[in-house]
This record gives sequence, structure tokens and C-alpha cells, in this order.
Amino acid sequence: VLGNAAYSYGRGAEATSALDDILKHGKSLKDKLDAYYLKIALLHTHQEMKESFDTCVEVLKQLGETIPATVDLEVFVKRAEKVLAKLNIMTEDDMKTMKSPFHMSLLQFYDQACFTSYFVRLPMMKWLACRMVEISLEHGFCKYSALGLLRFTTVLAGDLVYDVHAGYRVGKIALKLLKRFDANNLLPNAYLIYYSYTAVHIEPLQSCADMLKRGFEIALSTGDIQIALINGAQYIQKSLLSGANLSVLKKECDYQMRLIETHFQSMTKMYVLALQETIAMLIAKEVPSNSTLSDQSKELEFSQAIIFNNVIQNFWLGRWERCLYYAERSSASSDIGQLKSIMIIFYGGLSCFRSSRKGASKKSKLPKQAIALMREKGQQSSWNYQSKIYLLEAEILSSLQENDRAKFFYNSAISAARSSKFIHEEGLACEFSALHCLKYGGKKEASILLEQARACYTTWGSQVKVASVSRLLEKCSG
Repeated sequence: VLGNAAYSYGRGAEATSALDDILKHGKSLKDKLDAYYLKIALLHTHQEMKESFDTCVEVLKQLGETIPATVDLEVFVKRAEKVLAKLNIMTEDDMKTMKSPFHMSLLQFYDQACFTSYFVRLPMMKWLACRMVEISLEHGFCKYSALGLLRFTTVLAGDLVYDVHAGYRVGKIALKLLKRFDANNLLPNAYLIYYSYTAVHIEPLQSCADMLKRGFEIALSTGDIQIALINGAQYIQKSLLSGANLSVLKKECDYQMRLIETHFQSMTKMYVLALQETIAMLIAKEVPSNSTLSDQSKELEFSQAIIFNNVIQNFWLGRWERCLYYAERSSASSDIGQLKSIMIIFYGGLSCFRSSRKGASKKSKLPKQAIALMREKGQQSSWNYQSKIYLLEAEILSSLQENDRAKFFYNSAISAARSSKFIHEEGLACEFSALHCLKYGGKKEASILLEQARACYTTWGSQVKVASVSRLLEKCSG
């Protein structure tokens, strides 16, 4: 009780002392389980993720579970496919309520292990999620089963067991289970998993961003700063990719950075700093005065998060070779289940057609990889990907000097982006279409398109792009 009270009131040292005393003098594992759970939660709060994960594994082993040191991917895929086959023939009504307190405790610790493994042992997270579902299929479902199902959907959205639609369906069932068990306290965790990694492949990006913002707000209201800020970072990323106003996103970044500094949340600091810098660069080509990203990311230069931000920045600033430099180093190891990997390939593919590197669009694998991936993703969500497909098609046709067909696809890209409310992509399609017209001497048509592009970029809030298009307009009228 003392440990729980101290933890609730933020007295970390007092809570740790009380919990360690219980763990030292407790007579049985059953007596120690609550103390272990609180200790792991405390380690989460202090961002001591390795110790947290190791403690989870230790407890799970004491509970009779066998946790592998490494994951054999071939064996895991077969195991995950068996689990999916069972889930495919189940509805929510088939998922009987778990009666065993022991297995509920087991799933609690598995859930904690899943969360921490994301930061210290990422390959293990999918195995742990799969095991959570196996336990639930055998012993019944509880609120932690719902989180296990949601974590398992990230396996289905990844490139090991690729079945996005199945993952989407399972995720919807998991959200219903949380309602059944009245587990509103777990909604921020659920929204974080589902709308960051699964629903984002099918639902409009704007809708996913809204749900992540909701997760941020709920977690903040309950004092779960860590989960709030992870939701917040994902909300900003999805909003950026959906063309949300950059000034609004800048304010959101500034607010989250204040929370990070106030609550010493170094774990999310680098990600929000990277997004903050990208947004500032897209607005006015300025690095925020408080940014220390370059210092923090030297050892992580080619981590996917840093590559993502470098690709976004360099693409929109027209630094095509730099964009290609980062995109080509990412694409070979990209997990197409990650939205940032998909967008890196998309922007890299477009950059090939703008690069001054001789024959870049023919020599690089990115254009073919990008169009194939966008077509595949378009089957899952025309809202998110149709405009991207059309724009890549237009760039390919323009490079082949097929003037009329290229114009048709540029116009289709403009319409599709407008329909999906991707204001930044509408502006991009107008700009690229104008550049295509200029190749064939169509200054009047190009001027109209550039005016449209400037209006889009103004709404988006990118002063850099407005200035760039304005310079092109001056050349057209000159």
C-alpha cells in the first residue's frame, strides 16, 4: 500500500524503497507480483527501459514462461500464421471472458514487456505480442488481451506476416473488447498502437492523427505523461504527412517540448526535436534556436526516424540529391509496415525525376519501388495513396516525353489530393505539372498552375514553398 501510494503521488525514491522491501521479504511469488508490477511501472516512468525489460522477463520466467533470447524468424512466422488462422474464424462474441487471475497477471507482465521491448529489444516485441494472443485463445480474453491483439496487428501490418486487412479487423475487435471490459484507462495505449501502425494503412491519415491526439489528451488528463507524449509525437508526424497547417504544428511541437523538459522525458525528446526542426525548415528554412538534434543524432544518423526527417526536409526544400542520398540508404532495410518507411520510398522515388544526377530515374531502384508500393497501398486506402500514384505516373510519363498523358495524370493527381484534403500534395502536383508545361513552352498554363500551387502552399503555411513558387511565377511573366 505504501509503495502504491508513494508511486501515485510521484515520490519515486520512497516507492522504490517500499517495493524493494516487499520483494526482499515476500514469502511467495504471489505476494510479490503487485510489487513487481509497480516497480516495472516505476522503471518505465524513469525511462530505465533495459532494467524494466529484464525485470519483466525475470517475472515471466518465474511464472513458468519460456522467453527466448533471440527470435527465429522462420519459426515465428509459422507460429504467427497459426494464430492468425484462429483469429480469422473468430468474432468478438467467440472471445470468452478470462476467469483465471493467474493468466490475467501473466498478460499484465507480457504487456509491460511488449512496451519496453519496443525501446530495447524490438525484434522481441512481435514474439511477445503473439504469445499474449496464444494465452488469450487458450484461457479467455481480458482487457490485457485486447492490448495483445492490438500489438499483434502490428505484426500483420509488417513485412513478416503481411495481412493489413486482417490486422485492421482484429484491431477493431480489440477496441470493442476494451469497451466490454470498461478499460478506458488503456485507451491511450490502444490508440497509440492501432492508429500509429495498423489503421494508418486503411483509414484517412487525418482521422488517425485525430485519434492519436485524443490518446495524447486522455493520457495527459490521467497523468500518464510518457504515453501522452508518445501519442503526441505520432500525432504530429501523421498530421505533418497529411498536410496540416505548419504553424499549428509548430505550436504543438513547442507545447510538447515544454512538457518533455518539465517532466524530463528524454525518451521522446529526439523524435519531437526532429519533427520540430523539420516543421521549422518547411515554414521558413530555419532551425529552432533550442534544437540540439544535430548533437543528439550523430550516432543515429541513419536511424529510420532521422532518415525520415532528412528525407522530408530535403525533398520539400528541393535538395533532390540529398533526399536521394538518405532515401537510398533507407529503402533496402525498410519495413513497409511503417508509414515513415513508405513515405521515404515515395519521396525518394519522386526525387529521382528531379535530380541532376545523370540517369537517376533509370539507374535508381526507387522509382519502380515507389510506384509498385503506392499501387499496393492504394488497394488498401485510395484516400491516402491515390494522389501519390497519379503523381508518380505523371513524373514517369513526363520523363518519357509523353506530354498529353503526363498532363492527364498531373490533373488526376491534383484532383485526388484535393479530394483527400492533402493541401501540400495538391500544391506539389500543381507545381510539378507547371514545370512539365514549361518544358513544352506552355507559360500561360504553367502560370495558372503555379498560382494554384502558391495558394495551396500558403494554406499549408510553408513560406519557403510560397517564395520558391513566386520566383517561378516571375520567370513565367518575364
